[in-house]
Amino acid sequence: MNVRRLVTRSGRCLLFVAVTGLLTGCNGFRVPDPDVRTIAFGDSSTDGPAEKNYWEFVQEDLGVPADWFANEGEGGETAQEGLERLTGLLADGIYPNAETLLYWQGAAGVIDFIRRVDPLLLFDPGGADYPYSGSLDEELDSVQASIEQAIETAQEAGLEVVVSTYYYLIPSVGQCDPAPLGVLLPGQAANANRYVDRLNERIRLAAQAADVTLVDVAAIGDELLAEPGNYFDCRHLSVQGNERVAELFLSALSGQAADTTADE
Repeated sequence: MNVRRLVTRSGRCLLFVAVTGLLTGCNGFRVPDPDVRTIAFGDSSTDGPAEKNYWEFVQEDLGVPADWFANEGEGGETAQEGLERLTGLLADGIYPNAETLLYWQGAAGVIDFIRRVDPLLLFDPGGADYPYSGSLDEELDSVQASIEQAIETAQEAGLEVVVSTYYYLIPSVGQCDPAPLGVLLPGQAANANRYVDRLNERIRLAAQAADVTLVDVAAIGDELLAEPGNYFDCRHLSVQGNERVAELFLSALSGQAADTTADE
């Protein structure tokens, strides 16, 4: 969890206890934050191990106050889990003045699937002889359905939604947590990235079905891979990589703003 967000939550919780005298604690209690205009929501793509995440660059480049952005990234969270969390956030009115949702989620469920059926990444999920096609299709169906429901839930709450595809994994030795022995060999990375391709297809379909803005990070996948400095480890971006991705989000947000102005 982002340290700044943890400190903020803890401070609010303590203030609530002090004011109300409820000394039994406040697990799960969230004070509404009326300052927030943009919610950055997702998995470790949103709140990763790098010192600076993509949305922080977006906030700085837009020139808006830091408290206009909320970090709602949860590493390892699946799209289904994220849907439940997002639904709760919106139902509870945690960000009553939010206008935009930056949604980047879906990979964790596919990673869990790989760990169950192909932990050594021996098979190409795009190949004709891939042995788990039916199971993978079911997993991707579930991920896509959760993404579509998350978009619908956010739209019903009055939010403009921006959805992102995923970048590729990079071969790595000793810096790849989900892989056996922390090693991701080139052949394994190639197979992993075919899973990423399959996931991105579903993310695009979900965004298209809802007619929301798509940030196609996958479009610069090869560019990111060409510079190892873009990666913190095999599956997380570095500060440099996050800054490059932020450029895509900024471009999408600028286009969204232009469309809104034209409609007026």
